[in-house]
Amino acid sequence: MFIKSFKVKSNNQLKGTERKKLCEEISAIYPTLTDEETQTLIPKKEAISVMKIVTHNGHLGKIYCVAKIPMFFELESLHQALLPTIYTLWHHPNLLKTFTTYPPVISKLIGGADLMLPGVYMKEPVTLYSFGKLQKGTPVSINTEDNKAPVAVGFTALSSEDMYMSGGHGKCVEILHVIGDTLCQLGKPPLRPNLGPPNIDIDSHKIKDIDEIKTSDQKNENNEESLIETMNNLDVNNDLISENETLYEEENKMEECAKTIATDEIEITMDPIKEMDNLLEYCFLKACKTSMKPSDLPILTSNFFKNHLIAACPSNKNIDIKKTRYKKLSLFLAEMKTKGVINTSVVKGVESILSIKFDHPLLKELVIVEEPTSTQEPIVSNAAVVSECYKVTADVLPVLSKFGYELIFCAEQKSTTVTSYTIMLYYMIRIMYILLPYNDCRKGDIMKRAEIRKCFTEYVKAENLQDGRILKLNPQLAGIMKTKANVETVMMEDGINKFIGRMTHMHEVTLAGNKLLHTGKLEPIDMRVTVRSGGKKVTLVNNLETFGINAKEFSKECQNIGASATITDEPGKKTPSVLVQGNQILYIYKLLTEKYQIKKNYIRGLEFAPKKQGSHKK
Repeated sequence: MFIKSFKVKSNNQLKGTERKKLCEEISAIYPTLTDEETQTLIPKKEAISVMKIVTHNGHLGKIYCVAKIPMFFELESLHQALLPTIYTLWHHPNLLKTFTTYPPVISKLIGGADLMLPGVYMKEPVTLYSFGKLQKGTPVSINTEDNKAPVAVGFTALSSEDMYMSGGHGKCVEILHVIGDTLCQLGKPPLRPNLGPPNIDIDSHKIKDIDEIKTSDQKNENNEESLIETMNNLDVNNDLISENETLYEEENKMEECAKTIATDEIEITMDPIKEMDNLLEYCFLKACKTSMKPSDLPILTSNFFKNHLIAACPSNKNIDIKKTRYKKLSLFLAEMKTKGVINTSVVKGVESILSIKFDHPLLKELVIVEEPTSTQEPIVSNAAVVSECYKVTADVLPVLSKFGYELIFCAEQKSTTVTSYTIMLYYMIRIMYILLPYNDCRKGDIMKRAEIRKCFTEYVKAENLQDGRILKLNPQLAGIMKTKANVETVMMEDGINKFIGRMTHMHEVTLAGNKLLHTGKLEPIDMRVTVRSGGKKVTLVNNLETFGINAKEFSKECQNIGASATITDEPGKKTPSVLVQGNQILYIYKLLTEKYQIKKNYIRGLEFAPKKQGSHKK
């Protein structure tokens, strides 16, 4: 019901009388809850809101949230007035009748499937009372054999008797709400607790019947005659006795079937289209969990598919989007967006992934089936990686000091190469920051844009300053951003940009394991051709040290073409320059882009390269 996104018609906070009426309704529907337990679920000091919604298939409903976490919901199409969410059931797992399933079945339920009878975990041999005494349409919850914290809520598709008579085939529970759906994406829901394995026993009324059978067995030496008498007392057909002899054999068959499938028909899982769908989703989640980092975002979807998703595919399989039911990558990403795993945007026809919810249940519960490759020594890349970063200033320190962040590098000195000593010092600082209070932020610390955004959003939420995309300015933020006196609100994105604008803009250059920090604009590598005495042309290369390239080693590389190369000091240049005999612009450009992998936008002077002979004729 909540697999796809729903529309919110209104969102209002409950008044005191409405809150009291809600508590009375919960106590009437669930009499096992005491008044104290009801007050714990609906606390007086927390904000209780009700959302009127329309599901994707047109059903009207309400969602009751406590501190922005959904606790109860109701749909007009259901007979049950009020149903608990999985977050409520984590506090009271016995509030509803429970069915237990296998952990691999959860991914099927998250994908939109209902719980089938082969997917129900049974500890004892299946009997007439294994499924309880439930009517069709009874609200139930679903947990797993390793954790009794429920993962789904639904209602029975058959009565208990029909479940038993179906012979282990057919639908058991129609799912309304499952972990990871759009209902779970409201606010910041907690993680699923580990309440221990469930006690897979039958209900109390079944226990009484079994106790009667055991006592009668003790009185009678012949177990078969006692079982027949008990069955007759329970008005059960005598033909069931012959079935009891083969219950253990049937149970073994059902367990094997339940561990391999969660649907009714085995042929469905063998569908090549569905197999390719599962492979695509698996590789997508694996790429998000293992290879993607917050610093890699935003990223073009084409680059994500080529560099991350394809690389996550097992070696013995190949991904073909055209063989899936999506046919296009954009349609698959749209579904992942509705599930809340990612957030995407399209600008001028180009789609990008803006963010990934790394704490999403689909990512946390993903089990990587491939064995990890043998550990090898890390390969130091020669590629120069340039990233933007910002230095904490006195203006923004009051906000950033209240919230923790990951320290990148604490340095007041000018750009220097990070030696092994400074790396050791850096990790010592990291350890001290772990031992010290998490909000110990100092002036001069270096932060990435993503970390500043995280700290800023946490501050805004703590001060309750955000209203959708609107940011309310308190006196502290207004003073930092230096807004006009009559300006009380700004757009959230503009506020973040203005806040970051009050910090010192810097660049971090990483090359062959060395890290350099530069304040302000990053000057590119400059190539130019000049004429020296005697009319000889020479090529001068400046700003190599900016990208961590050693001038002496670079001059030796230039001598491979038979031209002499020396190091000289140019007037007005802070770093030494490399002087190469002749017009060697093309060779130096190729050396910088191929060996050192410097991007083209960080190289200047290609226009001085010697022109082809054909260009003079034209």
